[in-house]
Amino acid sequence: MANSTETRSTPLPVEARTSLSTRLSLGRLPYIAMTRILNDLRYGLRMLAKSPSATTMVLIALSLGIGLSAMMFSLIDGAVLTTLPVENGDRVARMQREDPTARTADDYSAWVSRQRSFEALGAYEMSMATLTIDGSSGEPVMAAAITPSVHTILATQPTIGRRFTEDDAIPGAPEVILVSDDLWRERLGADPSVVGRTVRVNGHPAQIVGVMPAGFGFPWAQKVWSPMTMDPVRSADALLAKSAEQTSVVGLLREGVSAQSAAVELTAITSDLDREKRGQAGPASTVSVRNYTDLFSGAGQSAALAVLMLGIALLVLLVACSNVANVLLARAVARRKEIAVRLAIGASRARITMQLLIETSVLAALGAIGGVIVTLIGTRNIDAAMPAEMPYWIGVRVDWSVLAFVAGVAALAALMAGLMPAMQAARSNTHDALKEDARGSSSFRLGRVMRRLVGVEIALSFVLLVLAGLFIRSASNFRSTDFAFAPEEVYTARLQLPDAASDEAARLRLADRVRETVGSLPEVAGVALSTAVPGVGSSPMTSLEIDGAADRAGAPRARTLVVSPGFFALFRTPFVAGRDFDARDRVGAPNVAIVNESFAKRYFPSGALDRRIRIAPPAATRDRIDPGQWLTIVGVTPDLMEGGLEAENPEAVYLSLAQHARAELTVIARARSSFASLPAPIREALRAVDPDIALFRVQRHEAVIDDANSGYKWFSVLFLVSGAIALFLAALGLYGVMAFWVIQRTREIGVRMALGGQRRDIVHLVLRQGLSQTALGLLAGVLLAIPAAAFLGFAMFGVTPYDPLVFGTVLGVMITAAWLGCWMPARRATRVDPLRALAE
Repeated sequence: MANSTETRSTPLPVEARTSLSTRLSLGRLPYIAMTRILNDLRYGLRMLAKSPSATTMVLIALSLGIGLSAMMFSLIDGAVLTTLPVENGDRVARMQREDPTARTADDYSAWVSRQRSFEALGAYEMSMATLTIDGSSGEPVMAAAITPSVHTILATQPTIGRRFTEDDAIPGAPEVILVSDDLWRERLGADPSVVGRTVRVNGHPAQIVGVMPAGFGFPWAQKVWSPMTMDPVRSADALLAKSAEQTSVVGLLREGVSAQSAAVELTAITSDLDREKRGQAGPASTVSVRNYTDLFSGAGQSAALAVLMLGIALLVLLVACSNVANVLLARAVARRKEIAVRLAIGASRARITMQLLIETSVLAALGAIGGVIVTLIGTRNIDAAMPAEMPYWIGVRVDWSVLAFVAGVAALAALMAGLMPAMQAARSNTHDALKEDARGSSSFRLGRVMRRLVGVEIALSFVLLVLAGLFIRSASNFRSTDFAFAPEEVYTARLQLPDAASDEAARLRLADRVRETVGSLPEVAGVALSTAVPGVGSSPMTSLEIDGAADRAGAPRARTLVVSPGFFALFRTPFVAGRDFDARDRVGAPNVAIVNESFAKRYFPSGALDRRIRIAPPAATRDRIDPGQWLTIVGVTPDLMEGGLEAENPEAVYLSLAQHARAELTVIARARSSFASLPAPIREALRAVDPDIALFRVQRHEAVIDDANSGYKWFSVLFLVSGAIALFLAALGLYGVMAFWVIQRTREIGVRMALGGQRRDIVHLVLRQGLSQTALGLLAGVLLAIPAAAFLGFAMFGVTPYDPLVFGTVLGVMITAAWLGCWMPARRATRVDPLRALAE
């Protein structure tokens, strides 16, 4: 026992005690560090609460800057640079010839058999269909015909039933369809035994074989799918009826294969195919390949738009951080004595810097919360303003990726806004700061830094407001465009004639009944049918041949529309020459056409009437397809902007509906009184004609044109909101700087007033100081705005990038805002008591 006691009481060696003490100290380090951080947080919150006005200003600036950045990120992530929500969605691409009219089923077959860049290829055609369930009235739905290989490309299986097989795509096979999950739930009662049920699509019975997963809507926002048969030969007339723009090819790129290399391969294959079909060499037929979700025609435009949007957001964030830095610099000056005392009693400069950065981090965290709120409000409004028929893969929302972006931006903002003030405060001269009467030359140095930051804010705000003004003018010019047609009180709606009217004669009879029935309504002043409408680039480009022209290389291409008699009269468009279609232009009579002025001036400068043209078949099938009959030009009309407001190819050719009957048409009606009186009676009248006819996209024609040219509006809103936020922050920053300047020069102002200085002289002094800095910022803004406006000039309508009205208006707004930002501190300066100022 004694030995045991002695063993327990034996003291540890010095080395062991030292080692244990070191381990205990090291073990306490995380606790000490955490305690320090918590103490700094509590101290920072107390200091922020002591200056509520400055804290509020900082939180507003950070919330707006972070919120706008996160909102742009949400738009980019969910709409601009998104991918299909399927496995390997980033490798799904679509391809087309540079000349869309030249693409045929032969191209697809050759691509499938010869290419090595894709794991699989598929094709699809989008359309509108009339769906009739259990004898109910027809309902319009977005539909698509797809090849069975599309299922493989998208790696998507129905949740109920089966997908399409190659047997389903054989001509003459039983009609089968797939339906979307929401249609299954809303119209079919979520019936689990829906497979095998028969419905009517375009008046034709079809059996449901499966239900697609929730959220699936390929290729756009479809509700119904049918198997697509790739007919190897199509007549020239059928090519026009189902234009090449409607038939698209999609594929899954192999791992490691780029879209550019795939395009090179397909271009070579297509050129070889053209030579084989023509039997002679010809110009290369370029094939483009791009990401499926890229909604822009030009290569790289999505990435350019994403960079532009993120750049705008970062500009506003920079303005916000400059504003916050100014406020924190002013607070650093106000706290210079406190910091000097802490340094004098032993606090390290690194410790002071860290403590001030933690305060800024608290502000950034609170600003991030405000930014999330701003983002939620903004994305909700954007989602509500988007058109109803958006692609199914687009979703503007606040998800985990957006929240992660907010966290990253908040951390960046904390560093951008807080590092310089923290280091500036930590570097302050302890001896000078502790002097009771020290004005601190550092204060004046800080004032110069703050004024430069405000200059940056003013310059960036000027750039954003100039761009906003240019796009606002573009939108205004668009709205004031002098159309050669009258879109007011015109009603347009798409309709799909039932498949029962499969032959041309049956389609024509049904189209005539639709015109007669709608035209007999008392609410209707005029009615016409067409495949497209003026002012919207929805009609396809078609290659044509001119009778007597030997040079096919310079063959004309034009937008082709099929219209009924009365189309031009309904839009109150006078003829330049010739006549409208009438009862003479029927099947069996000589085929006729009407061209617009641009077509006539370009191809028939000596006169277009009685000249002949015809639809040219694709070069690859010219040896096997008999060209269509010659069309005699019987009329010339003004340009009706058939390709949109700024179409590169304004030429257009109109064909008679009586000679080229179509199943997909637009019914156009002019109201006798108001648009609101038309939809209901027209729907009832068409239901009486055929219950399988359904109307969709029922709109005013003015709204159709607005939607087709909505880019000007979106850009206007984007830059206006960004510019307004930046201007508000810049004005706020200028106010803060001038208020700081007045406080720092209180004694000087008191001396001036004691020596007889007038209040107006003090006001002029402050205004001159603030507006001189504003002038430098505006000069820098003009130098930045000129190249920025030139870069975006391609997206503007009817306005030059250097429009003096826009630049002058923005200058006026900026000067007014700067004057207001300086005037309030100037008024405060006039209230300085000279005796109190001299006593300080």
